[in-house]
Amino acid sequence: MLIALLKGKLIDAAYAKRLQDYCCPACRQRVTLHHGTRVQPYFAHRPRAACTILGEGETQQHLMGKRQLMAFFDSWGTVSLERILPDIQQRADCWVERKGQRPVAIEFQCSPIMTRQVAWRTRGYQKLNVYPFWILGSRYSKQKLGWSLIERFATWLRGWGLCLLFWDVQHQRMRIDHHLYQDALGNYHRRTTWLLNIDELIAGNQVPLPKLVLDYPKWRSQLARDLHTKRPAVLAIQEALYATGHHVLDVPNFLMTTTVTLPVFGQGLLLWRALVMAQLFALPVLRITGTTIDSLAVKSFKTVGGHQRAVWFSADKALHKAQCSLLVDLVALGYLRPIDENWQICRRPKWVGETKSVRER
Repeated sequence: MLIALLKGKLIDAAYAKRLQDYCCPACRQRVTLHHGTRVQPYFAHRPRAACTILGEGETQQHLMGKRQLMAFFDSWGTVSLERILPDIQQRADCWVERKGQRPVAIEFQCSPIMTRQVAWRTRGYQKLNVYPFWILGSRYSKQKLGWSLIERFATWLRGWGLCLLFWDVQHQRMRIDHHLYQDALGNYHRRTTWLLNIDELIAGNQVPLPKLVLDYPKWRSQLARDLHTKRPAVLAIQEALYATGHHVLDVPNFLMTTTVTLPVFGQGLLLWRALVMAQLFALPVLRITGTTIDSLAVKSFKTVGGHQRAVWFSADKALHKAQCSLLVDLVALGYLRPIDENWQICRRPKWVGETKSVRER
C-alpha cells in the first residue's frame, strides 16, 4: 500500500516520516510505514488486521510498477494512486480521471488470480461506469499464449483489436500482445509491440499484420500422433466422427479454410466444421431445419473444446458467423439447397478415406 491517512489527509509513503499515526484509508486501522534502504517505502497493515477492502501481499514489482504506471498514464488525465471504491469494496492500483470520459481503473496484476475474481472485479468497475485496464506483471509475461490468459485478461482496444497488456518494471515500458486470433487449425496468434508512452497506445498498431500461412500436412501428422498417444481432446472428436462413419484424418479438403476466428474454438475451426458437416449429413432426413443446424453447431462446439465465455466477451457471434460461413460453402458446392428457412440435402460429400480402397491407420 502506497497511500495512507495521517490526521485526515492522504499521504504518499514516499514522503511519509517515521513514528507517525498512519491508518488505512479504507478500514481506518493502524498501518506501519516500511522505509528501508533497499526497498521503496510502503505501508502495511499490522499482523492479523482484517481490512474491509480485499487485498493481497504486495511485492516490490507491484509497488514499483504502480508508480511507473502512474507516470505512463500521466498525460492521459489526472492520475492518482490506490483509489478506494467502497461501493464495490475495491482499491484500484491507479486511477485516471479523464475530462468528459469514463474514468479508468488500472489493475496491475502480479500475483495469481482466478477467473471468477477477475470477472467479479471487472463487473464491479463496470457498475460504476469505470473502464478497468488489467495490466500484467512478469509472472504472466512469461506464460505461453493460451486460453487461460485470454479468458481472464484479454480486452478490446481501438487500433489493437483483442489484446493483452503487460508492464515491464525493469525497462519501464508496456508490452501489448494484440490482434489475438485463432487459425482454423486451432493455433493461437498474436502480434507483439513495445510501447514507451501513452501516445503510442492511443495511436494503435501502425504495422501491417503478417499473412497467414497454414501447414495442413503438419496438422494431419500431429493429429495422427495425438490419436496414437490417445490425447483426450482429439479422441472425443474422433468418437463423434466415428459415430457418423468417418475418421478425423479423412477431413475433406474443401472444408479447409484460412478464415480466422476469436480464440474460442478449442481444437480449431476446421474440426468444428468437420463435426457439424458429418453429423448434418448423417441425419436420416433430406430437409434440415435451422433449429437442427443450431443444435449441431453448439454440440460440435462443445466437442472441440470450445470456450463459450471470457471475462470480456462471449463466443456467440463467432459461432454464429462460423455457422453461416459453413452453410454458404455447402450451398456453393452443391451439397445443400436453401428452401424457405430450411435446407434441402442435394448430395452427400465424400471424405478423403472414401476415395481409397485401402487405408492404413
